Amino acid sequence: MLNKLVYILFLLSAFQMNAQTPILSLYDNDLGDVHGAYYKDINNKLDEFIGTWIYSKGNTSLTITLQKKLMQHTVSGNLDFYEDIIIGEYKYIENGVTKVNTLSQLQLNLEPDAHSIVGNSMIGTTERRLYTQFAEPGREIPGMDESMIFRRLDDGAIQKLRLVFRMTEGYHTVNGQQPQFTSYSIPFGEYLLVKQP
Repeated sequence: MLNKLVYILFLLSAFQMNAQTPILSLYDNDLGDVHGAYYKDINNKLDEFIGTWIYSKGNTSLTITLQKKLMQHTVSGNLDFYEDIIIGEYKYIENGVTKVNTLSQLQLNLEPDAHSIVGNSMIGTTERRLYTQFAEPGREIPGMDESMIFRRLDDGAIQKLRLVFRMTEGYHTVNGQQPQFTSYSIPFGEYLLVKQP
């Protein structure tokens, strides 16, 4: 009897916690303003970026796989909330040689920020673009801040993404020493990727 009572109390507390999580639009509110809120991709704007996309030119290719993760818990300083977010990994081949391949990381249960590509910020109103952060494993570059911005550019039935990979802040020296790396395996620039079936 006592076990049943404990079980019922547990269920009731779980329902009460769920009822106290307000659901807000990911794009119509300031992210993190409401403690414990769930910032949801209500209109599924992130869905148009999901999938595996490939850029190819000669012996060089870039494969990016993007996935949507729902209700991911985020704690940063005083902020504590849930959000829908895009995570991604990639493979870059240059002149037939694989320079980096992180695609297998998608099979692991990692925090969103542990992935190579992560973000949910939408830029623009008529030409929606997805703004994400980028990281390359093993290439910590002090001071460098980079981003990947994706925009849908469908051509009839062919689904395409325009990727702008850019540096927003450059690297700096540490104690007068040049960092080990000053760039990433993927060159900064623009890429046109085609969605794979």
